[in-house]
Amino acid sequence: MKLARHHPGDVSDPDSVNRVPDAADEHDLVEALNRFIPDGYAETHVMKVCMYTNSPDGNFILDYLPGFEKDVAIATGFSGHGFKFSSVVGEIMADLAMNGGTPLPIGLLSAHRFR
Repeated sequence: MKLARHHPGDVSDPDSVNRVPDAADEHDLVEALNRFIPDGYAETHVMKVCMYTNSPDGNFILDYLPGFEKDVAIATGFSGHGFKFSSVVGEIMADLAMNGGTPLPIGLLSAHRFR
């Protein structure tokens, strides 16, 4: 079983992020697991620190790079849950790159919402 904590976390630099998990993180995860899946925890096999991007509002950014409209398509700010949407994000990005737009409703994911 893989277990993770999803939260905003600390602003980090990928070249200097602390990649060493600490006992407090493990304690919090084991406590949550025991609460929701009693008897589900036997031992920790591996712990790793991961890093991902968060957009200011927690939603993806699927758009053209501001200032480079129709030339540079961007997909970013997946806030730790983008993998679940990889197939549709791929479709959207292919539409943007190849067709100059997509019929899918991506207005709420526009980079311009942060102006």
